[in-house]
Amino acid sequence: MEGICPLCNGIEQYKLQCPICENECEDKGREVDYNDKYSPYLDYDISAKADGLTEENSSLYCIHLFNCPDCNEGFLKIIDKIK
Repeated sequence: MEGICPLCNGIEQYKLQCPICENECEDKGREVDYNDKYSPYLDYDISAKADGLTEENSSLYCIHLFNCPDCNEGFLKIIDKIK
């Protein structure tokens, strides 16, 4: 069974503290959506294969990009999908 990302679907929020300035980072969505200008419009199954995870892992995890609004640093976080 394919899992769904709780952040992409608005089920949960994730708080990530910036390791540099210790402020709260903002969730900017799936990291794979920033690969090129068409990535956000691709089918989810197609774009999930480009995120660096194996096919087995892409059904379990979603990689999100977080950005600190103060120091403008970006961070990746692997989010567990729910079934």
